[in-house]
Amino acid sequence: MDALTFGLGAGLAGMAGCVLTLIGPIGPTIGTSYIVDAFLVVVLGGTGGFAGTILAAPLIGISNSILEFATTASLAKVLVFVLIILFLQWRPTGILAQRAR
Repeated sequence: MDALTFGLGAGLAGMAGCVLTLIGPIGPTIGTSYIVDAFLVVVLGGTGGFAGTILAAPLIGISNSILEFATTASLAKVLVFVLIILFLQWRPTGILAQRAR
């Protein structure tokens, strides 16, 4: 199971790298603009489940797009980050975290 998980993760990382090379220039900092959003999706989605991450990704993307339309891109990122911090103050386990004993 560990080898299968590693292989799947490495394959998805390779596919993501191929997709990113089509979007912009290739360099050592190619994924730095996406890493914060990916981290926020994982944190907001919660631990122990895949459904929370699937729900958090469009939620963050749509809210970021709406806020970018109303403000600047930098301010929209800050506002999304503040909203996520406020949400995690209310529900620190994420959107759909599994219950522990």
